[in-house]
Amino acid sequence: MKPLHCILLVEDNPADIKITQRALRESDVGVDLVVMRDGEEAVDYLLRRGSHAADPDWRSPDLILLDLNLPRLSGREVLAHIRAQRALAVVPVVVLTTSHRPEDVEAVYTAGANTYIEKPPEFARFVQVLQTIQHYWLEIALLPTSGRV
Repeated sequence: MKPLHCILLVEDNPADIKITQRALRESDVGVDLVVMRDGEEAVDYLLRRGSHAADPDWRSPDLILLDLNLPRLSGREVLAHIRAQRALAVVPVVVLTTSHRPEDVEAVYTAGANTYIEKPPEFARFVQVLQTIQHYWLEIALLPTSGRV
């Protein structure tokens, strides 16, 4: 049986990927975590291009966790691709990054991000934040299902 929810994590930092995997594993909500390590790979996954075109395990994400500082395409560029696609426009995007620059915050909200969170430097707090994100977006919030791929 497939997990109930699919989360796309767009993150290039191996330590942050491991923390996210651990935090989600420790929660009681069934989650399929799909990890893309750069912006271009994430866009290819979301648009089902390249190696993802015929992937039988491909799932449309219910939630996207997006870092801003990515190789090949930045998080802002990935967000622009997401919001330009009708089928993806309703998918919640949580920007989870080390930047706390006001211009970054304003830019990603203007571009259509649903939430902007600065990554906590402490491991325990990072796990707590990830579990809170998952709880809110996948258990509390009502998400649209129409128009999704």
